[in-house]
Amino acid sequence: MPEPMLQERVIGTGQWGPWTRGGGPDPDFDDVHRQVHHALLTDSNLLTCFRRRFPEHRDVDYDQMVRLLGYLWDCPHDGAANVTGYRCIRCGRSRQDALG
Repeated sequence: MPEPMLQERVIGTGQWGPWTRGGGPDPDFDDVHRQVHHALLTDSNLLTCFRRRFPEHRDVDYDQMVRLLGYLWDCPHDGAANVTGYRCIRCGRSRQDALG
C-alpha cells in the first residue's frame, strides 16, 4: 500500500493546512532568503516559473507547486506548513533540525 501524503496523515482530510512564517527566523537562512521565499509564494508568475522548472509535473495544485519549488516545508513532527527560512510554528525546530 502506498504511503499516504503528509497532509492525509496529519490532517486526515486530504487537504493541506495553511502555511505560516510565525515560527520565527530559522538561523540557517538570512533575511534576504526569508523575504524572497515569502514573496514568491504569491508571485503572479508562480505558475510560469513552476512549469519552466518542472515540465513533467503538469497536473499539480498550488500547495504541491510551492513545496516542489522549495518555498514551503512541512514539519514531519507535527505537520505544520512553514515558509522556508522560518522555524516550525508548532515545535520551534529549524528546517534542518526537523528534517535531519
